[in-house]
Amino acid sequence: MKDYKAGIYLRLSKEDSETNNSIDFQREITTKYAKEHNYTIIKEYVDNGYSGILDSRPELDKMIRDIVRNEINMVIVKDTSRLTRDKNLTSYYTDVLFPDNDIRFISVTEYIDTGERYEIDDVVALRGIVNQCYVEDISKKIKAVKRNFKEQGKFIEGSVAYGYKKDKTDGYKLVIDKEVEDVIKYIYMSYLERKKPIEIARELNKKEIVTPAKYLGLKNTGKEWTSSMINRILQSPIYAGNMVLNKYVSNLRLKKTEKTKLGDYEIIEDTHPAIISQEDFKRVQELKKSRIKNEKRTYYYLLKELPFCMHCGRKMTYKNPNPMIIDKNGNVKGKQNDKGYFVCEQHNRNKEVCNVFNKIMEKDLNEIVLKKLSQRLRHLQLHKYAKDVKDLKDRQNTELSEIKKIKNEISRLEANFRVLYSKKVEGIITEKEFKEKYNTYNEKVTKLKEKVKKYEDSKQTYDLRNDIEKLIIEFENCKNFDNTILKKLIEKIEIGKNNNVNITFKI
Repeated sequence: MKDYKAGIYLRLSKEDSETNNSIDFQREITTKYAKEHNYTIIKEYVDNGYSGILDSRPELDKMIRDIVRNEINMVIVKDTSRLTRDKNLTSYYTDVLFPDNDIRFISVTEYIDTGERYEIDDVVALRGIVNQCYVEDISKKIKAVKRNFKEQGKFIEGSVAYGYKKDKTDGYKLVIDKEVEDVIKYIYMSYLERKKPIEIARELNKKEIVTPAKYLGLKNTGKEWTSSMINRILQSPIYAGNMVLNKYVSNLRLKKTEKTKLGDYEIIEDTHPAIISQEDFKRVQELKKSRIKNEKRTYYYLLKELPFCMHCGRKMTYKNPNPMIIDKNGNVKGKQNDKGYFVCEQHNRNKEVCNVFNKIMEKDLNEIVLKKLSQRLRHLQLHKYAKDVKDLKDRQNTELSEIKKIKNEISRLEANFRVLYSKKVEGIITEKEFKEKYNTYNEKVTKLKEKVKKYEDSKQTYDLRNDIEKLIIEFENCKNFDNTILKKLIEKIEIGKNNNVNITFKI
């Protein structure tokens, strides 16, 4: 009998209040199972307070490292939803990670054991889909509850905007913070008097008014007002007594939250006391729009948004007394000069955040980056594939169209399966009918996914070769290299003292 070194994985999310999912209960079930079967548990991994949809968790990551290092060769969980609620990750763990590393996977309450059952793939895949449906359903319900609260004018966010505080008698209500109310009014009235944000910031600094973050007691904050702080206050509907419904939108599948664009906000008016009248707020927004149209603010430079300070990790600011700009029609105007530079402004704002004065001239940084990038591209030696590029591109155009059709068909089948599963749960169809239809569904999807994989395996390497080959030719001739191309090749550029440059490449 194989000598198993077992690891038990336990997870509990913040939203999970069921007793039978507590960490102690999971531990009891998994350890009891291990003892009954004479498996030695050598490690325990506990992620307490982490959602099952996240693909990266501290203890899960640690377990995967131990798997790769052969420190454990068995994983025991209460059920697969503890491991993940993402159907794609479920398939990855059971079809790729565990088999490739000779890991025996056991889900106690679901009677899954890869050491004994080799028809397991369909069962685990089904569990993965069900678990993801569960998460998506819970997510929709939470969003609906939050939206309903906001539509009733209830404030449910964790932090409160500068100028307001929560009512002591009702945590869902906002009341005006009288200590800083006049600061908000001063900012709006000054802007309506045609003062620029930077001018308003200077006046507040001169009057020694503390910044919003410092007033709210936040750490690692700037000590002085800036134009960006002023603009945030001028654009926030909260000061007119309005609440935003969709300021942030979460994408469960992509596992990220994105901020909604200002013009796409859903607003509910008069939900709490206003510091600024609706009329003045609208006048400010109209004035800002007219100023943005008239001002030329978009700088055009090669390394836009790529340089970061090596000492504090903040994005570095670009300065140039006479920069090239992009007008509203997208045309680049002005001439390139040697006066541009990058600087970490955090050093001047707050030396506790960045204690090193960090500055580098644009022309010096461009030269360093392009030289290192050239070395990187030449090291890849991708030019040797040039003779294959044309034939591959012609072939891939046909394949890409076919892949798109297959993926659309897979999406349609998965949607049909969700409906089928719901019918089984609701008793509309029998277990036997469900299994028959599921087997048909699974057979079709498996074949389609095999087709996609076959196509993608054949083109994956060559897509990159094609793009890089063109970039190498352009680079060697020093032509057509712009910010868009650089962002495809470079993740970020870290700048240290004395022009020390570290580049994180995407290739």
